[in-house]
Amino acid sequence: MKKNLILFFVLIILLVGTYLFQEQRTINQKEEERTRTQLIKDQDISSLAWGMVEIQKKDAQWWMGDKLISHNLMGQILKKISSLKFVKSVEGEKKNYFSNPIDLKVNGEQWSFGDMTLDRQGFYLARGEKVIVAFIEGASGEITDDESKLEEIKLEDLKSILNKKPEEIYETQLFRFYPRLPFGKVLIEAEGRPSYELDLIQNKINPAPIKGIAAHENLKDKFNSLLTQVTLKKEVPYSEKLKKSFLGKIVFSDDKNQVTWELWLSSSVSADSYLIDSNSKRAWSMVGGTLKLFFLHFQDYWDKKIIPQEKFKSFTRMGVRFFQDNLKASVTVINRQPLDFECSTFKVDTNKFNTLFMYLFNLAEKDQADRISQLSSSEKKQVLSESHLRLEVFGEDLLLWRKAEELIVVNLTQGFKAHFLLKDESFPFTFRDVLK
Repeated sequence: MKKNLILFFVLIILLVGTYLFQEQRTINQKEEERTRTQLIKDQDISSLAWGMVEIQKKDAQWWMGDKLISHNLMGQILKKISSLKFVKSVEGEKKNYFSNPIDLKVNGEQWSFGDMTLDRQGFYLARGEKVIVAFIEGASGEITDDESKLEEIKLEDLKSILNKKPEEIYETQLFRFYPRLPFGKVLIEAEGRPSYELDLIQNKINPAPIKGIAAHENLKDKFNSLLTQVTLKKEVPYSEKLKKSFLGKIVFSDDKNQVTWELWLSSSVSADSYLIDSNSKRAWSMVGGTLKLFFLHFQDYWDKKIIPQEKFKSFTRMGVRFFQDNLKASVTVINRQPLDFECSTFKVDTNKFNTLFMYLFNLAEKDQADRISQLSSSEKKQVLSESHLRLEVFGEDLLLWRKAEELIVVNLTQGFKAHFLLKDESFPFTFRDVLK
């Protein structure tokens, strides 16, 4: 018995070893085949030229003279060129395969993209005087029902990029000009608005959110999504004369470095703006609609939920108490899509309940309140003395306070007010609106 068990384990080890060896050999063969047929690797490309464009790689960035080239565009170009695969060599007159060639210099070597092959599964490519058949590995960015046109579409995608003029390939995302932008803390100041500071390492904001409210769970990602939108028209000569009307500034800093961006209007009667880095003596004319980063209120970095995240728990069925004046009811909320509700003493208006809980649970487009404010002691006395719908959910005491074009959900437990802009006059905000 013991001998059989040993033999069984030996067999398992041999099978696993054979499988792993065979799998690794297959992987190695595929990699060898890929390397053998790949014309050039993206990391080996240091210069490209076509038409009036001549660009070179410097410190992981691409430049045409003193002009930075679009990072996203270069990603597309390098991916397509490194995806070129060798099929076979071709004999005969070069001119027979290149009726309308597109020329490209790769590391100083002349490449020419020619006609499609007869079977439309590849195209002719010349490297110097040597002609080969090649294809572009990978999917096309364009969808087609005709697979016979797929290789031609991929080639045309590449040719369309190589037809771009210099002014079409320059970088327009400002942060790309700062490959080592210090991302420790970010101070944001805007004219006429309170300043604040984001700690992107500790995921904190100063001033800190009020009791019951937390900072956004990933401040760095939220900030970066706005940073990538900051778009320039062109770089302009630096001059102190550009500083006409101050709009705001952003200061990036860490333990070693600091970078300051100042935003200025070109004049008091113009909407044109300039972003100025006085330390590096650089300035850019900016695209106005992309500068949201400068003008956000610090509450835009708060997680403006009615029920604090730590109180909100997953549930299948949950009891919620409703009361207003002398009316009371216990309602069971059933976690379905959409939510469902049960009540033994009143008839539930399911549609209105779902509308109400979109706000209370911050669902769908009501993921965040529009703003948060502190509940003062005088306001608390006022709302408690008036007739308002109240609920107890997840241990939080909530009150619905309707004002003109605004719904205020008061969290009496935490002591804050969540404000929602509201234009729907039929919104259910009383006991009798939701329970009959």
